[in-house]
Amino acid sequence: MTTQDYLCRHFARMGARVVVRGPRIRQRTKIAIDVGRDRSGEVFVIGCEEEVAIEVLDVQPRSHHLVLMVRDGREKHKFLLGRDERHWFAAAVPDDGVRDVRTAIVSLRPTEIEGREAIRQGEWFFVPEPGVNDDAVILRNEPLSRGGGSKPHICAQMMRKGGEAVMVCSRYPTGIGIGEYQKLIARDPEARQFGWSRMVRDAEVYARGEVRHRDHKTIDLWCWHRVFMNRERFAKHAPQIAFLD
Repeated sequence: MTTQDYLCRHFARMGARVVVRGPRIRQRTKIAIDVGRDRSGEVFVIGCEEEVAIEVLDVQPRSHHLVLMVRDGREKHKFLLGRDERHWFAAAVPDDGVRDVRTAIVSLRPTEIEGREAIRQGEWFFVPEPGVNDDAVILRNEPLSRGGGSKPHICAQMMRKGGEAVMVCSRYPTGIGIGEYQKLIARDPEARQFGWSRMVRDAEVYARGEVRHRDHKTIDLWCWHRVFMNRERFAKHAPQIAFLD
């Protein structure tokens, strides 16, 4: 049985389609998992080198999720793939102890919110903190983004506390400090043309009111909620991303 046939059989159990291809020209890793679209709708696209072995650890047809393990020599990389409200998604899993869909979902939940009530929208979790002080500038219709070209979530009201100011562009998607940015453009004046944006990394972020995203149902936060990002960024095999907004 070919890798394509093996994966098609398991992906069909959760109601999805998959295409396996060789690595793309600009692909930086031995395997890349994406969600594309063709005439039939959304489809998982897996680009991988021949020496990479792919195994499905668990499939949950009712919830439309599965866990994929990729072996590259002695290294094992795991991914949670599934359907989240309106679209299919793929997420790198940070915990080596993941063995099925349930433990994969738990591993992505932020450790800071353990035992606390939380509302989730995509990769973001919102924890109510009604007693927080409105002692910072309140921004309106502010984007919430993890960086790296991700589609932002729009918060009706947002408040930031602390954090580090960074400069972000497509070549530095996780951002660089202001001092490092100034050194870069001093030695390479053309770097000014990289399309930079000034953002804040790792601030305490609070949201209130509606949070909108075109791929998710709108949520309405009745009080200030502390915002946390899922733990995908801690996976060694995930793209380097940072908490940017």
